[in-house]
Amino acid sequence: MALIGGGKDYAVPWHWHDGYMVMIPSSGVIELSHEGQPRGLWLSQDRFILVPPERAHTTRAGLGASAHIALYAAPDALLRLVDTIGSRAAFRRRAGAPVQIARTSAIRAIQALLTRKDLGESNSSVRRKLSSALLTQCLMDVFSGKPLSTATPQNHGAALVEDIKSFVRLHAERDLPLDQIAQHFGVSRRHLTRLFRDAAGRSIGQFQQEVRIENAVRLLQETDLPIGEIAYRIGFESSAALARAMRHLLDRSPSDVRSGVTRSVKA
Repeated sequence: MALIGGGKDYAVPWHWHDGYMVMIPSSGVIELSHEGQPRGLWLSQDRFILVPPERAHTTRAGLGASAHIALYAAPDALLRLVDTIGSRAAFRRRAGAPVQIARTSAIRAIQALLTRKDLGESNSSVRRKLSSALLTQCLMDVFSGKPLSTATPQNHGAALVEDIKSFVRLHAERDLPLDQIAQHFGVSRRHLTRLFRDAAGRSIGQFQQEVRIENAVRLLQETDLPIGEIAYRIGFESSAALARAMRHLLDRSPSDVRSGVTRSVKA
C-alpha cells in the first residue's frame, strides 16, 4: 500500500506498524524520531528510510512544508519479495533497525510517475503496479546501497533551498513576492531570506533574475522569436529591460547572444 502525504502542518504522533514502512520524501524535510533515536532523523529528497515492524516512531514536517510517499508491506509479503532479490538473513542484518539509504535516480523516476496529478483514482491498478515497483527498487537499494549517517537540520536546510530554487525556476516569469514563497514552503519570510542567502550566496530576487537571463539566452540561441516576445515570455516588461539586465549580468546584449558575439563592444 502506498500513501501520499505531507503539508506544512504534517505531524503524526508516536505509533507503530505491524509491517515494514518505507518513507520517501518528495520535497521539503521530514523529521522522524523512533524509539532507538528519540532526537530525530532528518529526511530529505536525497534519501529514504526503512522502518521495521513494531518500531515505535513519530514523524512531522521538519523545515517548512513537505511531501512524501509512505509504502507499507506485511512482513511475510515483503520477505517473499526479498527472496527474489537476495538473502533474508542479509536483509534482516541490514534492516533490523531503521536504516537510511540514498535515493537513486531509479527511485526518483518511479516516484515521479506515482505522484503525477493526472494519475487519478480510476488508475488504481497502475498505482498498485508503480507502488510495487517502487518498493522493489527500495529493497534492491537496501541491499546494494550504502547506509547513510544521520544528517543535521543544516544539511536539510540546504535541501529546502534546492526546493525553493526549483520553485523559482518553474515560475521565473512571474512576480514572486517573498511572502508568497514563504507561505508556499511554510516558513517565515525572515527565515526564508536568511536561509536562502546563507546557502546560495545571493538573494531569491537575484537568483530569479539569473534564471530569467538563462531562459533568455536559451530562447535567443534556439528560436527566431523577436527579442520583445522573448522578454515578455520570461518576465520582463520590455526588450529594453531585458537588454539592461543582460548587460548587467553578462556584459552582452540580446543581439550579441543571438549573433554569437562573446562580449559586447563598449565605446
